[in-house]
Amino acid sequence: MPDPIILSTFWDVMWASFILFFILIPLVMLWAFALLDLFFVRHDIRWSKVAWLVFIVFLPIIGPLIYLLVRPQATDAPPPEKPASGASTEA
Repeated sequence: MPDPIILSTFWDVMWASFILFFILIPLVMLWAFALLDLFFVRHDIRWSKVAWLVFIVFLPIIGPLIYLLVRPQATDAPPPEKPASGASTEA
């Protein structure tokens, strides 16, 4: 019995390309965007980050969609900074 050849026909290659470019890559991008938004953009939510992280990681298709739909509106304020201790540089 001959060994099967993976992606042996033109249509096998076309379907594999379709699945890769139109399903897998957008899903990975959605997941990555949700995680990047959660950790690097959103500074106003602190304790709920753990819950969102678990939700996004364990429900990899529905989790990021729900996070991006129900997340609170972003504030324009920068993240809170700790005041510098010591002398002031005011002149």
